[in-house]
Formats: sequence, C-alpha cells, structure tokens
Amino acid sequence: MTEGFHLEHVGAEDTGDESRMSGFGHLALLQCQVEYHFNTEDMSVKEAEVYIDTVLNDLPAETIDEICERACEWKNEKMSSDTVDYPNGLADASGRDILAFMSVGDVELFRNPYDRNDQNFGAILGGGSEWDAENGMEIVIRGNKVLEVREYLGYGEYAIWDEEEGKE
Repeated sequence: MTEGFHLEHVGAEDTGDESRMSGFGHLALLQCQVEYHFNTEDMSVKEAEVYIDTVLNDLPAETIDEICERACEWKNEKMSSDTVDYPNGLADASGRDILAFMSVGDVELFRNPYDRNDQNFGAILGGGSEWDAENGMEIVIRGNKVLEVREYLGYGEYAIWDEEEGKE
C-alpha cells in the first residue's frame, strides 16, 4: 500500500506571511516537477496533498482531452492572427500532442472564498505555451472540471468561483 502524494521542501514563502506555503511535487498532466502554492488559512498541507494526489494527478481522460481541445483552440486562434515564427510541428499539433508545446511551473491551490464549507478545491496551473510565450498560460480548474485554458490573467480564486455561486 502506498502512502500517497507528499509535497517536498514545504515551507513559508515569506517570513512576513507564514500562512502562504509552497512545496514541490510531481504534476502528472505534463510529467514535470512544479511548485505548489496555497494558503494554510484555506487548507492544510494534508488537504493540499490529497487534492493534488486524488484530483490533479488523477485527472479523468475527458478532462485531459478538454484541456488539450481548449489549448488547441487558443493556439489556432493565436497562430491565425499573427506572423510569428512558431516551432516546427506546432501548427499541426492536435489532441494530446499539444501538451508537448506547453509547460507548467507553478500551481496555485484555492478553497472557495465564498463558501468555506465547499470541499471542491480549485487550481490554476501557470506556465507557458509555444504559441503565446509573451503572456504566459493559465489552466483554470475547479475540482477536476476545466474552466479555462488561456493567457495569464492572474485573477486567482476569482477566476474559479464567483460570488453568485457561493450564495446557492
């Protein structure tokens, strides 16, 4: 029996705010090491590890396919609107092939700011894409549902939940 996922090198990001924590671990989607960030006032280290292990690192095939579909739509729109030199193979990349042209370095984990009892966490996977290197990329997820794949906007948890959902 395995013990599950554990973050490595967990610690406070800033000595002035010891509730902002980060740790390093594997991200199955892109088969890479990333830095996970979260607020201990929103979730414990154990809750973060369980969400990473049982949701983010165990995304259903349909979720991965939706990430790829949305990334391809964004890539096609971007490539049709400019004349930048793109890497070989990018124009023809479709389906899961698009993952080779994406990178993630940071994952922000969030609890619903409008409903503290909501056990469905959210995440923003931040990194880059070969078709929009200037702006960066965000994959916005609530639970294991893809909300958006887009250029980096930095809205944090407010990209995952809106106030009206919290009133339901």
